[in-house]
Amino acid sequence: MSYLEKEILGCFLKDNTLLKETVINKSHFAEEQNKIVYESMMKLAQDNKAVDQVTLLSTNYDYIQQLGGPDFITKLEMTGDVEHFESYEREFIDQFKQRESERIIKSWLSKSDKDNQELISELQQLDDVGFSDEPDKNETLKDMHDEPYHEKKETGTPSGLSDLDSLTGGFQNQNSYVMGARPSMGKTATMLKFALSAAQNDKVPLMFSLEMSEKSLLRRLIATVGNINLFLTKNPNKLIESKKEQWKKAVNALYTLDFEIYDKPMQTIQYIRSKIRKAKKKHEGKQIIVLIDYMTLINNAGTFHSDHAKVSDISARLKAMAKEYDCPVITLAQLSRGVESRQDKRPMLSDIRESGSIEQDADMVMFLYRDSYYNQENPDDELEVIVAKHRDGPTGSVKVYYNKATGKMGDLH
Repeated sequence: MSYLEKEILGCFLKDNTLLKETVINKSHFAEEQNKIVYESMMKLAQDNKAVDQVTLLSTNYDYIQQLGGPDFITKLEMTGDVEHFESYEREFIDQFKQRESERIIKSWLSKSDKDNQELISELQQLDDVGFSDEPDKNETLKDMHDEPYHEKKETGTPSGLSDLDSLTGGFQNQNSYVMGARPSMGKTATMLKFALSAAQNDKVPLMFSLEMSEKSLLRRLIATVGNINLFLTKNPNKLIESKKEQWKKAVNALYTLDFEIYDKPMQTIQYIRSKIRKAKKKHEGKQIIVLIDYMTLINNAGTFHSDHAKVSDISARLKAMAKEYDCPVITLAQLSRGVESRQDKRPMLSDIRESGSIEQDADMVMFLYRDSYYNQENPDDELEVIVAKHRDGPTGSVKVYYNKATGKMGDLH
């Protein structure tokens, strides 16, 4: 139990901002020395001071021996993984509730005059500790009262494709989007188009790439912005002079935009959540949009009886993440080979691997289809975006311009 308390304190040392977000308070700790350290951490945070080894040692100078000497605080920084803080926090609160419920029951049993209602009431109050939610629909209705008389602001993050935005309304906060396609259809190019459009509209796209490196994605962005053949960007020193100038201009243009790329392999939902949380603080006041490439590569370490159950859990967590962080979450998905066996190879909802839960959780499901991939006589610069599910609006499809060589996309008209 003491070890988990140290993990929690270690996380606070590594990321001071967690102190202002946590539902934990001093009474939740079992160990007295951990209570002292936590209390001094909170005091430093409230005074807008850094919480580190130096400030903790100086703040707790009178209690150093009681804490176990200076090594106690020095070792704290070696414990705890910030990526897993939310799971630590839940387990920590659960342990506190378990201890308290045992104490309440023991106290009740020791009384000669046992009041059952009093016991139930105390246990119910304990259950509300930490993660209780107190919705008030009247407050929400009050905010909505005059909506018909206010000019509606466009709240969706633009995709950069106006025909698609006319159908979807842009990417909405708290919504989970799934975009599926067979290989070579342009998934990565489309994701980068969405990210580039968001950044150019003063949003902050966070790209979680579980397959491609940061440098590979940046090369693709340079090719798109600079209108350079993607193959040639692998050896930029061999570009002709005019293309070298376009390369430099593209790099400078990207340098001015706010976006982040995370290419660590085996990323987990906890890792993604921790990066979103940090980005929201770093880019305070700006809209975040999350793009993940791709769903089945997300590492889910839980115990599941099937791949379907594993993907279902990831799908539900992506939707929860969109709601909790009030941002759109766009996740790329692989499609099954069943598409190839049909005469009409346009994807359908049933083509998504482990489709049931993904279809249920997603607010919108989009597919990409290039007819020229199967029929070479058809135009090679068209990409069809099929909106197969739209929880709050129409379905349909739009055709957009797509240059395979550069990854450049836009409206056909």
